[in-house]
Amino acid sequence: MTVTLNALIKQSGLITSSVSALLALSRLFAAGGEQMSHTLPELVKSTQNLGLKLPQMRQTGQDLAAYSQVKPLELRQMCFEFNRLFVGPTSPIAPPYESVYLSPERLVMQEHTLEVRQMYQAENLMATSQGTAPDDFIATELEFAAYLLNCVSRESSRGNSSNAVKYLDLYNEFMQKHPQRWLKLFAASVLENARHPVFPLIMQVLLGTIELAF
Repeated sequence: MTVTLNALIKQSGLITSSVSALLALSRLFAAGGEQMSHTLPELVKSTQNLGLKLPQMRQTGQDLAAYSQVKPLELRQMCFEFNRLFVGPTSPIAPPYESVYLSPERLVMQEHTLEVRQMYQAENLMATSQGTAPDDFIATELEFAAYLLNCVSRESSRGNSSNAVKYLDLYNEFMQKHPQRWLKLFAASVLENARHPVFPLIMQVLLGTIELAF
């Protein structure tokens, strides 16, 4: 084993903070722009907690906090921008689905969607949005990543080294095959086209979280 139980225990704080950040990002994208008044403060809190472990995230957390208590007019502007970037009604600038970025046709529900579903099924999980949204939706992938990393933390705390390493291997495999491959392209599109400063900050949190190595 290249990873020891002691090494995982030493990183337990960073793992816990990463799980919280992944879940906060997942909830933000799942709930949509209309719920940013609720989901953005959660992301701010998780980013600030992550900043306690990662100094490079501290400023991002501070900057993001400025948009968690905005006036109704700016909140509506953030909602409109969320929809313009990720939802529609016109073709979104940055569709939040893996297949769009990795398939030659740039379409949803391609082979990558099925590959992701198979990884969920291997853990006896099914996306709650299955049938209404593709399995490679950003919120679902981030939630699954959080699940795997939480399993690492749980098994480490129980002293079960073999299971902890198994879940860490699954987490790294999933991240390398899926989120890390397409979310950089997704974030680049957002950074290039965003008209409100909160979205580049969200992308900084997203990229900083998915690029963490354990």
